[in-house]
Amino acid sequence: MGMERRGLVAYVEAQIERDIALGRLHPSGQFGSEAKLARRYEVCRGTIREALRRLAARGLVVQRPGRKTRAVPLDESLTLENLGLALHDASNPDARWLLEGYFSLKRQVLLELLADCCARASDLDLDRLGSTCFQLQDAARWESGEVCAWAEFELLRHAARVAARPGHVLLVQSLQRAFLGGAAQLLPLMGGEALREWAFRVMAILNERDVQALQHELPALLKARDERVLNAFAPASQEQASPEAHVPPVTSATQDSAPKTHPCTEARDPGAPTSAPGQDESLETRHCVEEHRFDDLVSTGEQDTAPEDLLVKPNSGQPPPPAAPGCSTCEFRGECTEKSVADAALEDLFDCRSG
Repeated sequence: MGMERRGLVAYVEAQIERDIALGRLHPSGQFGSEAKLARRYEVCRGTIREALRRLAARGLVVQRPGRKTRAVPLDESLTLENLGLALHDASNPDARWLLEGYFSLKRQVLLELLADCCARASDLDLDRLGSTCFQLQDAARWESGEVCAWAEFELLRHAARVAARPGHVLLVQSLQRAFLGGAAQLLPLMGGEALREWAFRVMAILNERDVQALQHELPALLKARDERVLNAFAPASQEQASPEAHVPPVTSATQDSAPKTHPCTEARDPGAPTSAPGQDESLETRHCVEEHRFDDLVSTGEQDTAPEDLLVKPNSGQPPPPAAPGCSTCEFRGECTEKSVADAALEDLFDCRSG
């Protein structure tokens, strides 16, 4: 297969992968015939056949004899090495979430390997690791992001071998394939001063075998660089950056603990502004006195004009209406120290009954 053919197959493979990731296929997940796909992507049927074979090898599609090719659901086909499948739509919150998980896993692997190297590696091995870190910081200053990414994974591979962790050697290989293959659009962002800073710090930590500094200082330096790459790929939403203050709902316990309205206070509109405590007490006292004066005027006027209206009718069975019940509260607060005007009116009422 010539160079042009391989490039065309890779291009069609990427286009079909993108259509799978963005949900552009039929709801059943089935592809059309090779002839229809060839017309859609404007290539020959042989190119379509080879692209589908590659996708099947990666676990993204299923091919069975006598049946149409079917796309595997994303929750089943998404693996570490297929990370790029989730990064086609940067506006999708899951894309940033999965990329955060990838960077977190890579940081954890690096910290574990370096801790083992500080604890068990020989001075010669640590010196070689320090040389790799020096090459990494030099690349961060002068080289492109792609070169920096290669140098960073080289440090991971070297640390895995020095720490005698064969499982981590395989894991680092998968991490590299996932990033260089699926997140190639992030390669230009992999260099810079943030990478150079933590590479320098790792050199000093390895030289001193300072495991405490490794555990307390290095994670923040690694995360600072990763956050820079994440924000360039998919900026954090405004809700995550500045969440609105949550106002708790008013419960029955809150209502019970709230101060009750004083009987002498006037009914206020719920939307009215709240006044100062001193103003509230002065307004309550003033309103109480004004109400007593008004009750006195009404009671006196009714006695002069029609005292029989204040008496209980024989067949009604209803008790007489209470006069100014709010004054008892004022007496508890010490605001009505002398005999109120309403009490005097009530005594006159009983005199009228006895008369």
